[in-house]
Amino acid sequence: MNTKPIPVIITLSAALISCVVSIIQRVEFSVFVSRLLIVVLVFLVMGTIIKMILDYSFRTLEPTVSIDDTIEPVGSENPGPQEPEEDVATTEENSSESEEG
Repeated sequence: MNTKPIPVIITLSAALISCVVSIIQRVEFSVFVSRLLIVVLVFLVMGTIIKMILDYSFRTLEPTVSIDDTIEPVGSENPGPQEPEEDVATTEENSSESEEG
């Protein structure tokens, strides 16, 4: 799974909420910037930790043996029991029989 954008999404979402709350409260510019800086740093760290946990959990869920290793090649040296071939008439034989008859 692609977890690269997770810290950015979490950080930007928290920053948007912080900006909206600060605008509604009509805080001064210095308080606004300090709140925004703290929120961005805290949620960037949290997003990075979440990303690392997800990367670790998805890495442990992946199979250790690839699917290609378990499939036997088509031309294997030891084929299984062979079925007897049936006598199947070709289309030329079928067409000649229908013309004769």
